[in-house]
Amino acid sequence: MTRSTLAFAVVAALGTPSLVQGQIVPPGSSWIEAGGFYQHVNHDFGSWTGGYARLVLAGSRDVWYGDAKLQEAFRDRGAYGALANVHHFGSRVFTQVGVGAGSGKYVLPRFRADAALTLKLGNAHALLLTAGGTYVKSKSIYSDQALFGSIAWYAGPHALLEAGGRLNWSDPGAVRTERVSGSLTLGKNGAVLLVLRGGAGTEGYQLTSAPVTLQKFRSQEVGVTLRTWLAPHFGVVEGGEWYHNKFYTRAGGSLGLFHAW
Repeated sequence: MTRSTLAFAVVAALGTPSLVQGQIVPPGSSWIEAGGFYQHVNHDFGSWTGGYARLVLAGSRDVWYGDAKLQEAFRDRGAYGALANVHHFGSRVFTQVGVGAGSGKYVLPRFRADAALTLKLGNAHALLLTAGGTYVKSKSIYSDQALFGSIAWYAGPHALLEAGGRLNWSDPGAVRTERVSGSLTLGKNGAVLLVLRGGAGTEGYQLTSAPVTLQKFRSQEVGVTLRTWLAPHFGVVEGGEWYHNKFYTRAGGSLGLFHAW
């Protein structure tokens, strides 16, 4: 499998964020995907349900991402839309810029913006360094500003490793939190692709159905995505996710269909 197709797998597996995650996808693969998800949340916080759609259009230097999501989370219903662009300035440098906005009362942000720069190192471009920032404004008084970085390594034609970290400041109060994450991608484009990921750290504020906003706590999460081609350009994607903090545990899965060209 080429590095381009493996990078496609990482971004395709990671859902519908404002900024393209994986931070290493080159142009060359377009696809459309749609599906649904359900995650049970204990301690009467209100489970998560919804559906999503993603359109990816790839050109010679640019990849455009359009994302849409309808969900109910923590008993708050809303919709979220995002647009992101990956632009390649050459064989060694590309940027990512994304913006998004959501409806609802408190869970989805009023506005989100992300930007990142990636450098490819080495004669074989096997090592990628990424740095960037995020701004999120909620529908109330809360906001977040973050700096993040990651390093990705093509360990072989069928394996990609990535590790990253994030520093976040939440207002009011400039509450500082830290988080680390990692992922492993294995498989072959056009057959089966497996993505394993995990993360842990602290969070500043979390807006839920609880009477009091959750503040400054530790959390952990793990996830798995399996993408299977049933035909040369068509397949199914299945996902599972587990998240835990001292207030509640959230666990569930997703199921979708995709068409790639």
